[in-house]
Amino acid sequence: IIMMEGNRNNYMMMSFFFSMLFLILFFGSDDLLNFLVFFELSMLPIFLLIGWWGKGKERMFSNYYFFLYTLVTSLPMFMLILKTLTLGMESMTLYNFYAMQISWFMFMLLVLGFLTKLPIYGLHIWLPKAHVDAPVGGSMVLAGILLKIGGFGMMRCFMLLGEEVKLTYSVFFIMFLGVWGLLFSGIICLRLTDFKV
Repeated sequence: IIMMEGNRNNYMMMSFFFSMLFLILFFGSDDLLNFLVFFELSMLPIFLLIGWWGKGKERMFSNYYFFLYTLVTSLPMFMLILKTLTLGMESMTLYNFYAMQISWFMFMLLVLGFLTKLPIYGLHIWLPKAHVDAPVGGSMVLAGILLKIGGFGMMRCFMLLGEEVKLTYSVFFIMFLGVWGLLFSGIICLRLTDFKV
């Protein structure tokens, strides 16, 4: 509500409505390809919030950073989903019954796009830039929506795996990166003066 000033209120409301629509479709999707499409479409309103209503000087640079990380890390996931579609496994609920053998490398490719949105250490470089240049409401949407999308996507990917894969080294590696990022961000925050970063 604080952000809604000037003559662009309708565009902001449309942005939030489309964000809600894409989130509802994302969380309710069972089809693998629709899951990915709505995951990517939910980034579009956030992209507009940073670029149009952002207060930072380098907001377009932050937007390009955000877009580049989203595109590059989601491309392997898209290719892997297309591969599973050729095998006739488009439904996420049917996927479990096939018990498809998935290697750790394929699993890392599948979750790479979600790890960027979580954000996990090494794939999080775009996030401080986006938070600094976004308006306050944009930062709330970034923190509130992207983390939930990344976490939910990771949970759905874990549901696709069999019991023997859930405790492999790739899962422990993701946990290690999370703890490593927690330690490093805590140490860095002791020195920072910009609270948004």
